[in-house]
Amino acid sequence: MSEGSIIAIIVALLGVVGGGGYWGYKQFSKEAPVKKRDADIAVAEKSQQMAMAIADDLREDYTRLRTDLNAEREERTKLSGRVDSLETHIREQDRTIRSLRDAVRLFTAAWDDLTNRWDHYRLSEKPPPRPHVNIE
Repeated sequence: MSEGSIIAIIVALLGVVGGGGYWGYKQFSKEAPVKKRDADIAVAEKSQQMAMAIADDLREDYTRLRTDLNAEREERTKLSGRVDSLETHIREQDRTIRSLRDAVRLFTAAWDDLTNRWDHYRLSEKPPPRPHVNIE
């Protein structure tokens, strides 16, 4: 084989490979936008599924939190009623304690008066006045 025929074969091979590469590039450039669009659609569908799953989870969490909040509100209402009743009871107890303290003061004063003026009351026809205490 001569140098000319070798060069011709090489040129022919390069022409075939180059032509095949060119036609392959043309075919790829036609399919590339379609493949990119298909890939974008697949990604969008996957993103939509993920967003829907997240939304469902959030809806379940919201429902659970709403139920918990309603239960806490009911419990707070019950406790508020108990606190109001305890405050009323404490006010009544305070009133009773004040009355008892006043009664003890009156009794102490009457006892002191009886002790200090015993000689006078012992000889008197009239007994000492009874302390007036109103305990309810």
